[in-house]
Amino acid sequence: PLFSIEDAEALPVSRLERMQLAQGRPKRLVGAPDRIRAGLVALAADHDVDELIVLTVCHDPAARRRSYELLAEAFALHNGGRRRSGLGSVGG
Repeated sequence: PLFSIEDAEALPVSRLERMQLAQGRPKRLVGAPDRIRAGLVALAADHDVDELIVLTVCHDPAARRRSYELLAEAFALHNGGRRRSGLGSVGG
């Protein structure tokens, strides 16, 4: 099970852990659907791939489902396969 935001924020974090979190390339994208789309397109281009696996980590299953719906809308992916545009066919 995942912690709720409130429970996670209440956990103690050491100075070393804070430094480790602040270092390196961000391993997450946070923001509005258009920002996430742009970040994923850039990530795919940086690594020369045409597919990505996305995992939304959140405590509330309804919020997780909604995040996937927003991502699908941002990439114009529709259930039923009529209109689909993968990473290879979208601009940055």
